[in-house]
Amino acid sequence: MQKEKITVQDIADSLGLSRNTVSKALNGKYVPPRTRETVLNAAIALGYKSYRAVAAPDDEIPHRRIVLITSKMLMTTTFFIHVVRGIESALVEKENVELMQFTATKSSFRRIVDFLNENTVDGIICMELFQADYVPRLIELGYPTVFFDFPIYVSSAGNYDIVLPESFAPVKNYCLSLISERDCKSFGFVGDYTHCTSFYERFLAMREAMFLAGLPYEPALSVIEKDSFPYGNAAELAKLFAKMPALPDCFVAANDTLAISTIEALKILHKKVPRDVLVVGFDNLPEAKTRDPQITTFNVDKTGIGKKLLTVLLDRIERAYPKPQTIYLQSKLILRQTT
Repeated sequence: MQKEKITVQDIADSLGLSRNTVSKALNGKYVPPRTRETVLNAAIALGYKSYRAVAAPDDEIPHRRIVLITSKMLMTTTFFIHVVRGIESALVEKENVELMQFTATKSSFRRIVDFLNENTVDGIICMELFQADYVPRLIELGYPTVFFDFPIYVSSAGNYDIVLPESFAPVKNYCLSLISERDCKSFGFVGDYTHCTSFYERFLAMREAMFLAGLPYEPALSVIEKDSFPYGNAAELAKLFAKMPALPDCFVAANDTLAISTIEALKILHKKVPRDVLVVGFDNLPEAKTRDPQITTFNVDKTGIGKKLLTVLLDRIERAYPKPQTIYLQSKLILRQTT
């Protein structure tokens, strides 16, 4: 004989889960999306309260319209090509999700905001969008939003999450290794550490390693000019290196692109890597492996980032978390010839 009243414990027993986990799933609290789906399906199947009656048929799955906003044309950048491919591959499994892409400039941002206000949009993905005036305005709109990286000067509450590659721990630990195993006594940073949170964390990680090792940080050994500086021009970078009181034992570049410029600038000064100076990059771009010398860097799963951006956003749309979350994706050291 079927039990008249199904309880939370009945659902938990049927799934081999704890009562607390099932209760959280049924009451809209956070559990992994797959666990939530399993619990709700079991609740429907067992007839828990009104779940059988409210179960929506497949053809009533809501259509989601997602907007991808970037601050520049990223499809010419290897890193972001892979990130967007990750988003697109995740969309294959989400037939009810539509993706539109916009590039934000000073002249177009107003039109993008107007579009968001005038059309049905369920969520926003932002990539390489760090302008201090853009980000707060988007947050104020209230749409569920996920940012890949984030400006360091914005600390607004809102309906958004942040996805980042892990930077601080891996860079700090490798710098400590270079200090203890390669006798590095001085470090310099190359890049505008105020550009975004990831750059800032890499800069802090280098300084933290020096602090833990009892080494003084000498600002004169870093090139931390604002983004307006032509970092991609090796000749201009070499001029700044030439003005340093001495070159550091190791340059930590904010990413691989800057590491490449650093190596080219050192060549202009007739300095060899790694004989005269070690160089460390980040992102593991294909160019980091094809350069001579090959660049020591940190790998991040670029397509995995894209998939994560979409799943985090869809989860926020469904759950409306009260506070922003920061999700870090693992970075792995790739040792090559520049160290």
